[in-house]
Amino acid sequence: MSDILESVAGNKMLQLKQEIADLRVALKKVEDEETIKMLKKDIMEKETHYNILADRARVNG
Repeated sequence: MSDILESVAGNKMLQLKQEIADLRVALKKVEDEETIKMLKKDIMEKETHYNILADRARVNG
């Protein structure tokens, strides 16, 4: 069962890394301050989620 959970967590981590990269690309193209704030907030939330998953993987690995 833990192998399945690790696989799902690993897939989610890859997905989050891609989403963060995509948001950073979008951030470079935006000039509107409100949109910049929103993108930075989204990036921080996804990075936090990624770090939580990474910590769990280290603890359980």
